[in-house]
Amino acid sequence: MNLTDLKQVLDERSDGSAEHVMHHARLQGVRTRVVARRRRRIATWATCAVVALAGIAAAAVVPGLRADVTPTPADTPSPVRTIEGFPEYANGARVVAAKSAALPERRIELTIVPSTLDLVFFSRCDGSGATIQLQKKLSVNGHDLLSGSCHGTSRPAGWDGLDVAVGRPATFVMTITGAQRFDETGDAQVSIPDTGSFGLAIGERIPFEQYPLPPRPSGTLGPLDQGLPAGCTEALCPGTLIIRSDPADPARPVRRTLPWKTLDSIDMVAQTPGLLHFRVNGVEVTTGEWWDYAMGGYGMYGDKDGGWKREFGLDLRPGDPATIEIVPEHLTGAWQVVLSSDGAREGK
Repeated sequence: MNLTDLKQVLDERSDGSAEHVMHHARLQGVRTRVVARRRRRIATWATCAVVALAGIAAAAVVPGLRADVTPTPADTPSPVRTIEGFPEYANGARVVAAKSAALPERRIELTIVPSTLDLVFFSRCDGSGATIQLQKKLSVNGHDLLSGSCHGTSRPAGWDGLDVAVGRPATFVMTITGAQRFDETGDAQVSIPDTGSFGLAIGERIPFEQYPLPPRPSGTLGPLDQGLPAGCTEALCPGTLIIRSDPADPARPVRRTLPWKTLDSIDMVAQTPGLLHFRVNGVEVTTGEWWDYAMGGYGMYGDKDGGWKREFGLDLRPGDPATIEIVPEHLTGAWQVVLSSDGAREGK
């Protein structure tokens, strides 16, 4: 870890505000969802409406902005209400239960009666030292569910064998299992500190139309990040394909048929709240989600390791004709999808 990486870690841990928790949850959620989707999948991550696909978006024109159109969401609470330090609304969900504890305690237990199985889990750890990151394990009804960094958000990809059902009590337990120290010398396992606090919140996903979106910023929205791999430009990495929204109508779907190139990753970014459905040969591979105007990135692994064949039944070979469809939903501003091909750098 270099000093720049360390600064990022310290900045993330320096604020326990609702805004900080929501920002951190967005970043962690991208990584967690990618891992979860590779294990199991029971439902799409967002409401999937079948949209008639028409038109081809320009691939090389910087998209325009539409400041005159915006969804009509539920009223935004002002100020944002928090529950045990967690924002009541985040990542498309409303928190229905939350609990906190202080070290040296290492265990939190929450029992809920879910009204849906589309649940989101938020966790946080604070006050254990600027360079210390706690590790957690989450279980449900005595079954292991997930583990990893204490801070973050996650959505289980399936409930098989976990004894979880709508209308039936389910007990979730979060346990602090370890700690890591991050500084300029790198990272290392250390003893769990005796001071600090940690918390668990459980949210239930709600329809997009009911989610209290933040107000649209005044003026012109900022430009999109190019989102290219480090050191790449379109000239240096010709294997990188960038698909951008229609400058005149960001709600217009995009459809392309082209020779397939094995992908390393898919990276998306959008200016406004909404969903972005990514489909290959009619199969929905992933859905990007945005719930504010922060233009956070959304990532998805590619097909280079055979994951798409196992999970989606897509057996794509280099050179095969493939139809890519990108369908916006609720988005009212510019968006961008970057497809990074295997060996894209230096034109490989």
